Amino acid sequence: APKPAPPAAESASRVVTERFHSDALGVDKAVVIYLPRGYDDEPARRWPVFYYLHGLGGDETNWTQSGKIDAAADALGIAAIIVMPDGDDGFYVDSASKIDFAACMKDGTGLFMPARQAPDTTCVHARNYETYIAKDLVGWTDSHYRTIARKDGRAIAGLSMGGFGAMSIGLRHPDEFAAAVSHSGAISLLYRGPRPFTPGKAELFTDVASWAKAAGPIGAWIGLMFSTDVASWKAHDVVELATQLPPGKVALYFDCGTEDGFNLHDNMQYVHEALTAKRVEHAYYIGPGKHDFEFWAARVPKSLAFLRDHTAKPQ
Repeated sequence: APKPAPPAAESASRVVTERFHSDALGVDKAVVIYLPRGYDDEPARRWPVFYYLHGLGGDETNWTQSGKIDAAADALGIAAIIVMPDGDDGFYVDSASKIDFAACMKDGTGLFMPARQAPDTTCVHARNYETYIAKDLVGWTDSHYRTIARKDGRAIAGLSMGGFGAMSIGLRHPDEFAAAVSHSGAISLLYRGPRPFTPGKAELFTDVASWAKAAGPIGAWIGLMFSTDVASWKAHDVVELATQLPPGKVALYFDCGTEDGFNLHDNMQYVHEALTAKRVEHAYYIGPGKHDFEFWAARVPKSLAFLRDHTAKPQ
C-alpha cells in the first residue's frame, strides 16, 4: 500500500518591515514585525502580539539586529506576533514640547542628532509618542494582522528608554495590555539616591528641574520631553502607577545588570523594594551585566517567556 503523505511542514517564521501613518505624530513610521512559525498556514488563526520598544538613539531594527529576538522566539517556539516600532528619542510619552517640523527637516532633532538618524525618519509634527504606540500602532497592527485584539492578547516590553516606555504605557493603559516588561529601564526617574542603593534609605526627587539641569544632555532632553514638573514625572512612575491598580491587573517583570552604566540597577532595586512594601506582585532579576545588547540579548528569552505565560494562546 502507498505510504501516507507526510504532514505538510509548518511555514517558517519571517521578519517583515512595514510603514504606516501615525495620526498622533503626523508622519509615516517604520515598524519591524516578526510573524511566528505557522502564521501563513492557517488563515483563520489569531495570535497574541508582543510590542517591543527600543532605547535612546535606537530604531525599529535594534531588537532583531542586535537583540536577536527573532532567533530567540524561534528557539522558544513563541507563538506570537512581535511588533517593533521606531520610537525616535521620544521616551514614549505625549510631550507638550513643541517641535518645528520644517526646522527639524533641515537640522534634525533628538538627543543624538544630527549624527545618528536622517531627519526624514525622526522629524514629527507633534511628539505624541504614547498615543502613537497605544492607539495608532495597536490599531494599525490589529487591522493589518490576525491578532487577538483585546487585553489578554497584548503585552509590551522594552529596553532602556523602551523599558521605561513599556512599563509606563502598560500601566497607563491597563485595559489594553496584559503584561509589561523592562530590560535595564529607567523605570523610576524620581529615584534620587542613595547610590549604591541601600535598603530602606530611598530618597525621591521633589525638584526635577535642578536634576534635569545637572544631569547633562540626557537630563536636559528628559526635562524637555516630560517638562520639569514633578507631577508629570509621577504620572509615568511605575511605583505610582502600579500601586493605583487592582492587584494583578498588569503582570510586571523587570531586570537590570549590576554594571549598568547609568546605575539603573539602583533605581530598579528601589522600585522592587517599594512594590514589595505595597504588596504589588512582580517578577524581578538583578545580575551581572552592563547597559548593552550582550545583556539584553541574553535576557530576551526571559521576557518572551514571561509575556507568553501572561497572554492568550493562538486561537
